[in-house]
Amino acid sequence: MKVLMFHSIGNEDTGWSRAFLSVNPVHFENFCYYLSAKKFQTLILDDWYELQSDKRKISNRHLVLTFDDGYLDNWVFAYPIMKKYGLKGTVFINPEFVDPSSEKRKNLETVNFDQDKLTIIDKLGFLNWPEIQEMDNSGVMDVQSHSMSHNRFFKSNKIIDIYTGQKTYDWLNWIEKPERKPFYLLEDQKRFVPFGYPVFENDRALSLRRYFPDGRLIREAVSMYSDHASNEEVLSKEKKRKIMTHLDSLVRGKYPGSFETDGEMKKRYRYELFESKRILEEKLKKRVSFLCWPGGGYNDLSVKLSKESGYIASTLSSRDRKCRFSNDDIYKRIPRVGMGSFIYKGNKRSPSKLKKHLIYSYNAKTGKILPKVILKIQKLLV
Repeated sequence: MKVLMFHSIGNEDTGWSRAFLSVNPVHFENFCYYLSAKKFQTLILDDWYELQSDKRKISNRHLVLTFDDGYLDNWVFAYPIMKKYGLKGTVFINPEFVDPSSEKRKNLETVNFDQDKLTIIDKLGFLNWPEIQEMDNSGVMDVQSHSMSHNRFFKSNKIIDIYTGQKTYDWLNWIEKPERKPFYLLEDQKRFVPFGYPVFENDRALSLRRYFPDGRLIREAVSMYSDHASNEEVLSKEKKRKIMTHLDSLVRGKYPGSFETDGEMKKRYRYELFESKRILEEKLKKRVSFLCWPGGGYNDLSVKLSKESGYIASTLSSRDRKCRFSNDDIYKRIPRVGMGSFIYKGNKRSPSKLKKHLIYSYNAKTGKILPKVILKIQKLLV
């Protein structure tokens, strides 16, 4: 039995900076049709959990479909398609990203499965509570926790870059204006953080002790950027090196910054884990028992606190998949396999033109030879 990881469905061609996370809806519907035709039994995580206690009952026709982050397209595409084929899945939600709107938006059902009636605005964004509640009540999509924030934070005083609006650092804007998180796919947020802001080594929120740069360093960095940049979005390598060298000397000298204390770190972790669980349970009128770590980021403390908060299982990152772990304990780990619609060849990423791409991908991951050959040939032809 495999647990598959999806994120977005139907936004692979919208120009979204993280479009690589999105699956072509034709690929997805073909995959769902295949699962239905082959009599796969798609499980929610409660079912998966129970089967861990008696693995003799596990069948090669058991499958778990999961969707991270709570994108609007899970309502627009994934939910109607899975409902159409009698499948079940799990959506992991970050409450800080839930859209504040109060009306359910269009989806494939309301436009009679005519995708041409959906615009980019209809597809991009995050789920709101009415959509989340309907999906959870339907028995098609079980809703569980993805922590509160999905943030990244600085983890050391080592400067690695200068912010000039790069999309890879959009999380800086989430920290600056968390109330705008649900809209980051639809609006230009790059000026929420001033250009010239130093970017330090960073990682997932629940895997680190947070580092706070000195405010005086930030002001000097922004001022230096303003003095050196002839164009606000262009900074030569030489100018960037000069600024970073100077800032690094300030960090090692009079502006070292600080790290959060043990107590502050524990309080932040508790907010991420306990509060997300509380909000979801309050909104959905049910017990929330499963946790997906954003970006696979966790450490011993966050895992310990996830147990204390009442989760009975959490996802396992790809880096730990080959480590020894036992699901004989009450608290279990959920290894997952990523699914996508793109072909990767070196630094090049191309969309697959095979309508059965996900079917081949899934079967290749189960060890079947012919699908592996087909995917290799496809890669050679890119």
